[in-house]
Amino acid sequence: MEGWDLRARRFAAGLTAKQVARAAGTSETNVAAYERGAKKPSAKITERLLATIAAGKDSPVHVSRLVTVPGAAAGICAGIRDGWTTEDLLRIVRECINNSAELHTEADRAVFFGRPSTTGDPRWDALLAGVVEHLFRNASEEPPTWVMDVGPLEAEWYVVSIPGMYDWTVENTPEPLARRKVLVDSYSLESV
Repeated sequence: MEGWDLRARRFAAGLTAKQVARAAGTSETNVAAYERGAKKPSAKITERLLATIAAGKDSPVHVSRLVTVPGAAAGICAGIRDGWTTEDLLRIVRECINNSAELHTEADRAVFFGRPSTTGDPRWDALLAGVVEHLFRNASEEPPTWVMDVGPLEAEWYVVSIPGMYDWTVENTPEPLARRKVLVDSYSLESV
């Protein structure tokens, strides 16, 4: 896809580069560079950009500024780089989980659950994939194919490390997360 085509589609949808960038989990600078032809987006990013534009300006993804899965991955990546705590990073995941309830159409779901870029940490990549799979399994739906590409970690990761709570955490970790060796009880993924 040529940059001018991406720009024309974005304009036709009534979206700003900032809106598209936020939902697609990239920067406004990157969107501008893709549209000018100064940078060539990968197939994965092109897919996310097109899904974001296809959702349209009236999508809750844009209207309510929802934290999409690609947006969560980008936020976690930035947070890791900036030295955020695990609890701070989990807030992003919790917001993403809560925001998933606001989706109305398949176009909304396509942009929201698009294949994210890496967070830069395989633990957080596995956590996001496990959370997405868990959300879909709870709704008795097949998850996006990309979640199955994210396999288990080499060693177990206790996301919230509370001495004396390891057995309870293991017992209360949703199966898609436990299979990836990401051990976090479902309560730690809920907003209070």
